Amino acid sequence: MTTMTEANPQRTGESRAYRAGVGVAAVTSLLTVWTTIVRDDGAGVGWFLVIMAAVAGAFAAWFRPAGMARAMIGVAAMQLLLGIAIATAPVTALVPGAVMRAWTASGGFAALWLVSAACFRAAAKGDRA
Repeated sequence: MTTMTEANPQRTGESRAYRAGVGVAAVTSLLTVWTTIVRDDGAGVGWFLVIMAAVAGAFAAWFRPAGMARAMIGVAAMQLLLGIAIATAPVTALVPGAVMRAWTASGGFAALWLVSAACFRAAAKGDRA
């Protein structure tokens, strides 16, 4: 006879890591939208494309933990590349402190995407066990 946790692996403790990964990704997306609206510096389209990449990656991975981990790593890389593009743009150099703000925001969001990836990776390891 199997117990509830044996019959449904989504009820095990490892699913907490998956939920944490989803939560961190959702909070990161909301913070990205919020800061883009507040900042309104003309670079908002790039930031929204990062969120769209996260959504597309989640669908491409069929929301499976291992695929979600890889998708979030890709989104973190995209976030860093966007930060490089914004920080090195000629128009950014005209605004005092804009280069440091671009690096800080992009690095912070990339770190959050990587935390989400780590949670999904932990959930994937739990699925294999």
